[in-house]
Amino acid sequence: MEGAAVTVGALSAAAPPTRGSAPVLAETKLQIPAPRADAVPREALVGVLIAGGGTRLTLVDAPPGSGKTSLLSQWNADPREERPFAWISLDGGDNDPVRFWDGVIAALRTVVPDTGADAQTALHSPGTTVGDHVLPLLVNELAALAKPLVLVLDDYHVVSNEALHDGVALLIERLPATVHLVISTRSDPALPLGRLRARAQLTEIRIGELRFSRDEAERFLNDVLGLDLEARDVARLQERTEGWVAGLQLAGLSLRGREDRAAFIESFAGDDRQIVDYLGFEVLDDQSQTVRDFMLRTSILDRLSGPLCAHVAEMDDAAQLLAALEHANLFVLALDSKRDWYRYHQLFAELLRHELAQAHPDLIPSLHRRAAEWYRNEGAIHEAIEHATAASDFAYAIELITMHWYEFLQRGRLETVAGWIDGLPASTVTNEPNLCLTKAWLGVNMGRLDLVDRWLGAAERLAAERPDAGQLPPLESGIASLRAIHRYMGGNVGAAVDAGRHALDLERGGPASPWRPVGCPVLGLALHWRGHADDALATLSDAARIAGEDGNHLAAMHASGGIAAIVYQRGDLEAAEHYAAQATAIAHEHGLGEHWAGSLSAAVLGQVLDRRGHVDEADRAIAHAVELANRGVALVEIAYGLVALAEVRHERGRNDEAQLLRQRARAAVGGCADAGILGELMMRLERRLAVEPQAAPTSGTGEPLSDAELAVLRLLRSDLSQREIGAELFISLNTVKTHARNIYRKLAVATRADAVSRARDLELL
Repeated sequence: MEGAAVTVGALSAAAPPTRGSAPVLAETKLQIPAPRADAVPREALVGVLIAGGGTRLTLVDAPPGSGKTSLLSQWNADPREERPFAWISLDGGDNDPVRFWDGVIAALRTVVPDTGADAQTALHSPGTTVGDHVLPLLVNELAALAKPLVLVLDDYHVVSNEALHDGVALLIERLPATVHLVISTRSDPALPLGRLRARAQLTEIRIGELRFSRDEAERFLNDVLGLDLEARDVARLQERTEGWVAGLQLAGLSLRGREDRAAFIESFAGDDRQIVDYLGFEVLDDQSQTVRDFMLRTSILDRLSGPLCAHVAEMDDAAQLLAALEHANLFVLALDSKRDWYRYHQLFAELLRHELAQAHPDLIPSLHRRAAEWYRNEGAIHEAIEHATAASDFAYAIELITMHWYEFLQRGRLETVAGWIDGLPASTVTNEPNLCLTKAWLGVNMGRLDLVDRWLGAAERLAAERPDAGQLPPLESGIASLRAIHRYMGGNVGAAVDAGRHALDLERGGPASPWRPVGCPVLGLALHWRGHADDALATLSDAARIAGEDGNHLAAMHASGGIAAIVYQRGDLEAAEHYAAQATAIAHEHGLGEHWAGSLSAAVLGQVLDRRGHVDEADRAIAHAVELANRGVALVEIAYGLVALAEVRHERGRNDEAQLLRQRARAAVGGCADAGILGELMMRLERRLAVEPQAAPTSGTGEPLSDAELAVLRLLRSDLSQREIGAELFISLNTVKTHARNIYRKLAVATRADAVSRARDLELL
């Protein structure tokens, strides 16, 4: 089973830390709802939960209004349960894998501080997967806990991302005895429940167990709601609602102040939806106009606070109204012990939103707009964008996305940014240059250089048509910087130099731009591989300084690794070790130890160790460098690591492994349109391994095949599709197609099969 691939652009722009880095609602998601003092105790059910603590998973699965969260909060508070609870209340935004697992780790830290540091580092590193990298680290830490705990994922029904289901299933499979997982949901999750049942590893609580018995219904209606009903009326209500908690609550609230209670109880019947429609509006209609207006206007919010509701509903006494609604048992649940944050019961919130849409549809956009304004002022950018989009205020949403997308990419929130853009009308995206630029950056982060080409072209066309567009951040320099990165990652260092110099020219003399800390390292690295060591060293030194001042630790780390590679090539081992260690220190200090941009520094450290005779340590360091490089898509850095590792394996007498690494390095170099000095390093390696350096093969027309074309030709004989060939060689589909056309022309053939046959005749294969 595979985990969700989590990628972060090594070269994406970093903005200085903002309030948006710490969402205002984060703490409320981790608060365990406190049971109400007057709640009906579910002692028997809690006993079942405690007894099932030896299984891997407890599933509480029932429709809304069944009392799932209330039951779990009682379980947590029960003195018979000695284990502490780590709790996260999920919402739709948690379908982003990085946000989801960040939330899980944050919940665990409420019980065991500092848990999951290594797992979180891997989570935010490009090329890692949840299944292969993040979960093994997290599970190992959990297995070492001194005391067991319970981890609760509440409202799991909001999770729709299949990769998250895969990750949770893998967590369950590997869960150590120190952790018991609890999932609360409205419907069966896409998890291997049948297998867990067969292994007796599943405890289940469903709607049948959650329904109130007659005694519990009497306690709720008479003791909690204070109705003082006769036994036969309680029995009738319990029968009509089938013990459904929300139905009883709605019925009880509707009975307050009625004289004809028995007649009212006899007047309704039917399924849950009918009860909600009937009784819900009974309850709503019974409120004062002020309370009714307040509830309808704030129903658009997932979570409620006094200041937020005051701004959205334009009512200064919002905090007092919230407290009064909770006190009156009107479907308002406190989310923290201080009573700062609340939420409506989900079922009642749906009813309120339905009524708002029927009664005041024209009011909805302005409510969402005010919510967006409040969240933006509080630094909760994700929530601000969601409400701006819900208001159909796409201009405001685009402004927020343009200003903040790179911050979220820096934190690994790739799917969050993609979700923002997907929430906008398609025509809006294709006509907005800044959004096209953002889509291009997403392509870089996904390793989809073909998407980068497409969206960069669109951004350039729109920028030419609208010269006043895109100043947040400056569009032209953003396009130029991204063009340089695209060329560099695709293995064309000469074109990367040209694009990087253009990007730098655009930055000179202008206002500070977030693109310069990104463009400088790319230009410096491309200059190095192009063979311009002096220019590269000056550019990378400048880049490291600018990146450090700007707080772009990723760019500073990458630049320092590039400097280390240059001075190592010059034979200065001490300087090489210094700069490589500097890059490593930046990585460890800022949680970037598993980022592929650390490949250069790791490879240089390994080569220094090799030169000093520490061959085993060198092998480990360079092998790690290769692992890191393979998580990215920068062909030159992949090839560099492979060449260095092949040399060390050769020194250790592991010649078969060295030859395999050489072949992989040759394929990577062959995939580069312009590999620069890597071609010389490759030839030196082949001489050391007693392999005759490859001359350019001659085709049937006498025109030589390039290294890149030969690499594609070798894979044309396989069953791989052209897209799969591109993935194998780390190049785009368009590049594969270009190479294939050139191969057919040079071999004077028209089909793939004929090309392979002709190449064999010419001994090219």
